Amino acid sequence: MTRVKTPAESFNAAVGRQLRAEIAAAGSSIAAMAREIGFARSALDNYVTGKRAIPVPVVYAVGAALGVAPHVILSRAEERLGAEGDRHASVIPFPSRPDVPGRRQNDAEVAFDSPLPHDADTDDLYD
Repeated sequence: MTRVKTPAESFNAAVGRQLRAEIAAAGSSIAAMAREIGFARSALDNYVTGKRAIPVPVVYAVGAALGVAPHVILSRAEERLGAEGDRHASVIPFPSRPDVPGRRQNDAEVAFDSPLPHDADTDDLYD
């Protein structure tokens, strides 16, 4: 009896397929990429084949090595799911909220305004 994948497992597999495609499009291999990012080849192979859940640092490391932003890889993986026709695995978008700027209003934000110059910052709690 075949177990049905959860939406998260399907998305993870799509991210793995997208990572494999990005690596191949760059003219690299799983083994070469694993060496470049400092992971074991077998671990990277397990991630791109969907055998193991892909940690965010792996997506980030592969993206950085290829010059592709991690959010672009994830977006392409989501498009891949739609193109493959897996209607049960689509990512459910969060509903927009009126107090949060939309995509077209993606301005840089500051956590807080401070009258202190940066060199007078007192954020030394962990030194």
